[in-house]
Formats: sequence, structure tokens, C-alpha cells
Amino acid sequence: MPEQQDQIYHQPVLLDEVIRYLDLKAGGTYLDCTVGGAGHLMAMLKRTQDTTFIGIDCDPDAVAYSRELTSAYSKRCYLIEDNFINLDLILDKLNIGGVDGALFDLGVSYHQLATPSRGFSYEREGRLLMNMSPVTESLSDRLRRVRKNEIIKVLKEFGDVRNYRKLGQRIYDARRNLHSTLELRRLVEDSVPRRFLKKNLQKVFQALRIWTNDELSNLSQALPTAFQRLGKEGRMVVISYHSGEDRIVKRFFRQLKVSGKARLLSKKAMKPSDEEIRENPRARSARLRGAEKCASS
Repeated sequence: MPEQQDQIYHQPVLLDEVIRYLDLKAGGTYLDCTVGGAGHLMAMLKRTQDTTFIGIDCDPDAVAYSRELTSAYSKRCYLIEDNFINLDLILDKLNIGGVDGALFDLGVSYHQLATPSRGFSYEREGRLLMNMSPVTESLSDRLRRVRKNEIIKVLKEFGDVRNYRKLGQRIYDARRNLHSTLELRRLVEDSVPRRFLKKNLQKVFQALRIWTNDELSNLSQALPTAFQRLGKEGRMVVISYHSGEDRIVKRFFRQLKVSGKARLLSKKAMKPSDEEIRENPRARSARLRGAEKCASS
């Protein structure tokens, strides 16, 4: 598969930092809990010889693409279509007790944004879906049964959306007739001053995507499970793109440090370099945090 196609699917963020922080060991076992287009996974496979990787993603498109991309490494790379909140069940089914490292690269992939039929982008016409997994209820279906106050809360807490009350009311009133991404976009355009439009479109679509996929709740459940599965001195690395995600990770890692269960790999979240942002503007909001499980834990 051509290298250019890898970039089209999703360009991995903070790649060198991820590999350095995970400190890949020969003969070790590592989790990529959000495999996406396998950008991080392929780099790790190429830099190791007898290391095992388990890649998890709830998006069947991502799993199919990654399975083809990593086919040369199939004897030591297992790809699972599932949600990472089921991590215990996944590892038990594979008869794997503990792992040496775990990576979470959160958010949405370029492929998901660039595929109109997935309904993630305000720049492309598509059904209002936004569900990463086909077993997850679509946004349009979820909106039909939601209460007004919940929409307002989602816009405020997940998006910090300008005029969240007014916009929440308008979405609620129109919810049964919202079927496409551009219909939702036009509703936002009619509710937000032109100078704030692009930023608020980003915030509204991001907030509704996070809500549709229960992303923050899933992350809160998965982090402790992944940490429990780490062996002594095992490492966990998380890349977040949303302040709510980063707060969850920061709080969880701080609790581990205070309780003596882990040491932090850096005092502050690591950000992409200016050069990386120039090459990949989508990396701008990325924040990487890492922790190592203490030998006494």
C-alpha cells in the first residue's frame, strides 16, 4: 500500500514522542487502544522484531484498513474491532494477562472527517451520523429523543459554545428535521455572528460527536482498566485533543502519582513542535501525557 495513502487516512501525531515514552521492550506486549489508520502502530511494528501489539478500534473502516496495512506483521499484531471500554474482555479472550504499555490517541481521524457518508464534518454533505461504531446510535436518532436541557448542557460542557442556550433551543426545536451535516451547519450559521462562525462550527460538531460516542465517559472507564493491566514499570501514553479529555487524563495521572502507584513521564503535557504543526495543522491541539507504573504497585 503506498505511503501516501497512509497520510490520507490519518497522519500520526507526536510519533517520535510516543515511541520514546512507551520505551518499547523486546518480547513485550503493547496495546494501541485507538488504532485508527495504524500510523503509530506501523511505526512501532517497524522498530521492533519480537514485540506483540494489540490494536483496538470500534470503527470497522479503521480495522479493515489497518489489517491490510499491517498484514506483513500479522503473526505479532492482533487487530480487534471493539470499544476500548471492553479492554478486559478483549485481553481475556486473547489469554493475555498483562501488558508492557498502552497508547490512547483520542479524537477523530482525518479519514472520518473526510468521508462525507460518516457525517462528522461541517464542510461536507452527509447524513447526520457521527457514530464511530455502527452499533452506536447515530446523532440524528439520538437528537430525536433528547431533552432540551441535555442539548444545552452538551454544547456548554463539551464545546464551550458561544450562545449555547440559544443554539441549544434551536437544535431542539429543529431536531426532528435535522438529517444532514449541512442542515446542522445552516442552523449554526443562522445563530452565530459571522466573525465567530468557523470556531463555533468546530465546537458544535466536536461537542455533538463527543456526546454521540460517549467519548469522555468511555475514557474515564478505560484508563483505570488499562493501568491495571500494566505490568511493573509498564507505561501508558495518552494523546488528547479536547480540554475535557485532557482534564480526565491529567486528573487520573495525578491521582496515580499521589497514591504512589505511578510516576509521571513529564511535568506538563507535551505539545507538538512548530514544525510538526506546520506539516500537520490538525496536530495543533494535541496534548501528550505519560505515566509509568511503579515497581511496587
